[in-house]
Amino acid sequence: MITVDEAREEVRRLASPIEEMEEVPLANATGRVLAVPVRADRDDPPFDRSMMDGYAVRADETRNVPCELRVVGRIAAGAAELPEVPPGCAAWINVGAPLPAGTDAVVPVENTRGEVVILTSARPGDHVLPVASLAQKGEMLATGVLTPERVGVCAGVGADPVWVRRRPRVALLATGSELQPRPGDHQIRNSNGPMLHALLQAYDVSDLGVAGDTSASLQAALEVGLDADVLVTTGGISKGDLDLVRPELEARDVKVVFHRVQLQPGKPILFGRHDKGVVFALPGNPVSAMVCADLFVLPFLAVRAGRSFDEVIVSTRARLSGPVEGSPKRRRVFPCVLRGDEVDPLPWRGSADLYTLTAGNAYVVIEIGHHLAAGAEVSCLVPERFGAQPFSS
Repeated sequence: MITVDEAREEVRRLASPIEEMEEVPLANATGRVLAVPVRADRDDPPFDRSMMDGYAVRADETRNVPCELRVVGRIAAGAAELPEVPPGCAAWINVGAPLPAGTDAVVPVENTRGEVVILTSARPGDHVLPVASLAQKGEMLATGVLTPERVGVCAGVGADPVWVRRRPRVALLATGSELQPRPGDHQIRNSNGPMLHALLQAYDVSDLGVAGDTSASLQAALEVGLDADVLVTTGGISKGDLDLVRPELEARDVKVVFHRVQLQPGKPILFGRHDKGVVFALPGNPVSAMVCADLFVLPFLAVRAGRSFDEVIVSTRARLSGPVEGSPKRRRVFPCVLRGDEVDPLPWRGSADLYTLTAGNAYVVIEIGHHLAAGAEVSCLVPERFGAQPFSS
């Protein structure tokens, strides 16, 4: 049995970005990872642009105010033909419109009266966005994950469609003969499949349903699941007679990298590799499955998608609002509510307690053998879905 940190390093070591790319419409690209940086197709703005409604003027003609200038035309945003503005003149201009030749400032309309008396002096560049001040042609403007803001950048420079990395293909398989859609008195429903499908929705996920605790049932499902880049199973990896996942994986040439970690909940987790990809065999209890997915599966998939291993769950420090008990043999990682620099441990009732998990927004980390009083400083892990940090650049 290895430590959590050793297990994460093994996962990190085998994670590498998928090099395959595909072209997708920008409207369908949110959340995808750019395979090719997006660059400016021209200077932005492509002209000196007015930032106010008002009058385009020569700044040196407004030094002595009030002063009267002759209005020689109007310039709307998008105008292609601009009036000549001789000395002693001004042109009405809308916000977003190009400055005509000879002018170098805009006087906002509220600082004028009539047609047109200038009431405040202007300096060169006042209320003007200079040509190429936001971006120069060829400049790299967007890389990494396509957030809504980056989609806006792509649209602004005409990058549609965009080249993105192929999403990792993930297969989900729950195991356990007790998992039934209409459970009897001694059976339960499959919550892990839908939960993990929701967690991994940024990827190309296929849900293989449930395999019973028999070799025949597992064999049929594994034949399909091992074609994916990542197979994620739940259940069937402890030491019981019906825990068949490991032997069935090994029978299909899956090399076990580690099996069992000093982690509570989540000790039975197995990580393996084979010619086509990797396997994460998670424990069957839902809190264990979610903790292991956050610590191991999501960081691996982030790298495969072209992101960083460490950005999907980040560590912070906080002070306990109440006492917590550690485990003598395993690192405890259990749900909590993080409020600024204070953390409230939740009354967790074990690895089957999915209900308490829904109330948390982070995990509190208690190292092996530590028993901490209220006020003690601890590490907390915040998954990205709770706003841990922005997307990678």
